Amino acid sequence: MAHDRMTAADAVFLRIETEHEPQHVGSLSLFEGGPLRDADGAIRLDELRRHVERRLHRVPRLRQRVQEVPLSQGRPVWVDDEQFDIEYHVRLTSLPRPGSRQQLLDLMSRVQAIPLDRDRPLWEMWFIDGLADDRVGLMLKTHHALGDGIANVDLALALVDLEPDPPPDDDVRTWYPREATPRSDLLAEALVEQAARPWAIGRRALGAVRNPRPAIDGASDVVRTVRDFLSKPEPAPWNRAVGGQRRWVSACVPLTSVREVRGHHTATINDVVLAACSGALRVFLADRNARPDGTPLRAMVPVSLRAEDEHGDTLGNRISLILVDLPIGESDPVARLADVHEQTTRLKGSSMVDGAQTILDLADGIPQIARPITSFVSRQIPMNLVVTNVPGPPVPLYLRGARLEETYPYVEVIDNEGLTIAVVSYDDQLFFGITGDRDVLADVDELAGLIEKEFEVLAATS
Repeated sequence: MAHDRMTAADAVFLRIETEHEPQHVGSLSLFEGGPLRDADGAIRLDELRRHVERRLHRVPRLRQRVQEVPLSQGRPVWVDDEQFDIEYHVRLTSLPRPGSRQQLLDLMSRVQAIPLDRDRPLWEMWFIDGLADDRVGLMLKTHHALGDGIANVDLALALVDLEPDPPPDDDVRTWYPREATPRSDLLAEALVEQAARPWAIGRRALGAVRNPRPAIDGASDVVRTVRDFLSKPEPAPWNRAVGGQRRWVSACVPLTSVREVRGHHTATINDVVLAACSGALRVFLADRNARPDGTPLRAMVPVSLRAEDEHGDTLGNRISLILVDLPIGESDPVARLADVHEQTTRLKGSSMVDGAQTILDLADGIPQIARPITSFVSRQIPMNLVVTNVPGPPVPLYLRGARLEETYPYVEVIDNEGLTIAVVSYDDQLFFGITGDRDVLADVDELAGLIEKEFEVLAATS
């Protein structure tokens, strides 16, 4: 009998999930079609399922499902899914030939809007046939409780290879599910943990007497976090309650031109991304006569805390965050970039995330309030949108001999934060996935074009 206790950071995404706010991330990838088809032109689905199943031992969490502790007396646990069904998780769908790019984006929007089934391992993979250029699409959905952006890149990397004709897998192993811990034992374990908590608090209090500095710093972080949460930015048009449907669009820019901008100015690649988003949003809002005074937009920018050795099968959420005021009132693109760089340099030592985590850790110790406190804190982050940039592999990748040509990220939205801009780098390109609520941002496709254009504006300054 076995289980793995979910971390507090991972449990956040289960606690804040609602029917109209599914908390999964994902991607849309496009592969050359030939190697994935048989002699009749059909996608080799059975072979692809066997390939995925052979690689699952590299990411054991993909065969585990969520088990709640009875009476919500503790964080959920991961248990092996004794009824694991690869045919459920790896699926095939098709567009009516010849499927257009817009039809593909619409399909992605609809599929990503559907919550994952919590009674099964929290991921799905959809192969897509019928594309006009005869390529094969692949949609991936993985719950945020499985891991952050880098963890999900690691997950995808477990399924692909660095060469079109790799040697056969030599680490294939038979999988036997471990018997799940009985619910009564999970409850007993949680109650024992709660009973021990006062002793742990006492030890921390004694430690605080001997060395008060960490306790003082922690309290200061909480005070600063509460203060920051009270300073809400001026709402943007998408800072409203979201519905259950999504509108997802994509954009792509050459990474070489981004490096040129970075090299010509004092900035990181992430700074260039944020500056380009600032310029694009400046035009997007001006065209709609929104925010005419140029008040900055506040972006929540996740920052990875992963060490170099925390990759591969080490999933989970290991992120911090900073809040960057995007200078949409500034007309000069170089000045926008300098403004963003100054902020990101200064904010990397920000303690806001430490204060928020302290609040969540305190709530986590009282199961009866953990869910509402977590939901409240997550929706009180003083931001207008999320901009997240995840580094991907710089070299071509292959799936069963088929080259991966494009890969676009998907990141969810929540109430009062109806716009997310996600970026992933791959093979000398930056791929953007932009998610909006379908009704709140009906014209989000225009933003994608403006982002591509803004990179050209920045490149012209180099």
